[in-house]
Amino acid sequence: MRAIYLIARREYLSYVATWGFWLSLLSVPLFMVLGASIPFLVESSQPTRYYVVIDETGQGYDAIVQDGLERERRERARLALETLAQVRGEAERDRALAAFDEAPSMMEGLSQALDILGIDQSAAEFAAGFGNRVRVEAPAVDPSVLRPFLVGERSVNTPEGPRAVFGALYIREGEDRPLSLTWYSTNLTDDAIAADARRVLERHLRRQALAAQGLSEAEIDALAQLAPPIRNIDPSVEAAEEREVTSADRIPYFLAILLAFLLWTSVFSVANMLLTSLIEEKGGKIIELLLSTARFHEILVGKLAGVAAVSFTLFAVWGLVGTGVAVAGSGALVALDPDLAGLLAGIAQPGLFFAAFCYFVVGYLMFGSIFLALGSLCETLQDAQTLMTPIILVLMAPLLILSFSFQAMDSAFVEIASWVPLWTPFVMMARLPTDPPAWELLGTTALMLATMVFVLWGATAVFRQGALGSADVDTVKGWFGMGKKG
Repeated sequence: MRAIYLIARREYLSYVATWGFWLSLLSVPLFMVLGASIPFLVESSQPTRYYVVIDETGQGYDAIVQDGLERERRERARLALETLAQVRGEAERDRALAAFDEAPSMMEGLSQALDILGIDQSAAEFAAGFGNRVRVEAPAVDPSVLRPFLVGERSVNTPEGPRAVFGALYIREGEDRPLSLTWYSTNLTDDAIAADARRVLERHLRRQALAAQGLSEAEIDALAQLAPPIRNIDPSVEAAEEREVTSADRIPYFLAILLAFLLWTSVFSVANMLLTSLIEEKGGKIIELLLSTARFHEILVGKLAGVAAVSFTLFAVWGLVGTGVAVAGSGALVALDPDLAGLLAGIAQPGLFFAAFCYFVVGYLMFGSIFLALGSLCETLQDAQTLMTPIILVLMAPLLILSFSFQAMDSAFVEIASWVPLWTPFVMMARLPTDPPAWELLGTTALMLATMVFVLWGATAVFRQGALGSADVDTVKGWFGMGKKG
């Protein structure tokens, strides 16, 4: 036991005592925050889109499009402002929203509202998150004459100076429909302006057609409210009254999928750490030194335990930080937004986290021992990559299954996949919120544990041969070639 402890301790400190470990520890939450901020950063940092609208019908549709686009942008800005104002007092929030509503322009309203809330941010910076679109006067009407302005050969005057025209929207009379839209732009991926204009005109034409049938504005507004509401009820919940399904009720399903993916990432990462470290030790003759002081199974178990302790350290730090933030901010969040607090409270699923821990241990022992066995057969990382390919393909399969079966966890194919021992930790993790039968849980777990024991036994045998130099990559290739010789 002492040899196992010393090897595990050495393996653990070889990672934890480095700057890279602590940088990776901090990088995960930082990248999570960055990932959540990327949509806003991309939207707010894109250049201003200067566009023109040319109405060839002469019916004033260009003004209708402009008014509709500005109205939608103003609604988005008000919603964001209202969310931001939640941290202020109710009276202050109402004053800010009233100032925004009464202002003749969105930018003026934002400036006044931000001043009332005491937020040190300009209206332009705040509005940048809703897209920088500015309509300019068309320098030409004919598409062929307008082309140099669209391709950047010529520019138009803007508040930022001379700029190329991002796009041109032509409104024309349609052949079989009232209108047709044509969008000219060198940007082949961003047609949001044209799509928004189409939505505005579609709404206008619908109201116009209904008004032509003699309906009043009030009747047209009433027609827009005819879509029946949908209430989702879970009949398995026993309550005096029917309780509607909320986002908090769906959290466990999303959380289980997320944990399954995190489980896969963790298992693959730590198993890969074992593989690379063993190959480095073989190259530096360290493994021979270990063999002179410890037995084969002690080295194998010690390495598995040491790298597992590294993973548990990561999980423990992230868990403590997450718990601390949740406890510290729960009271303020409940007062600020009870619905959001209830939604986040649904993440606290001890059963799922305990299951994830157990599945991680079993999955890690299976794949970690396999990767250790592979590492003992290889002299270089290039040799390891040859043998790793089939293992990686096996590991990738449950990810593909989960990606396409989120809404069909009761599929027979998914149930069958749960019985594949190497996939069980990931697939069953995702299926837990659907309450699979107890016999299926026990059966898949028993098969998984039996496979784990078999893999550990086989990995120990291969590790012994590989560490002694009795087997290598060519030996493995020979195993697969034996059938061809006979």
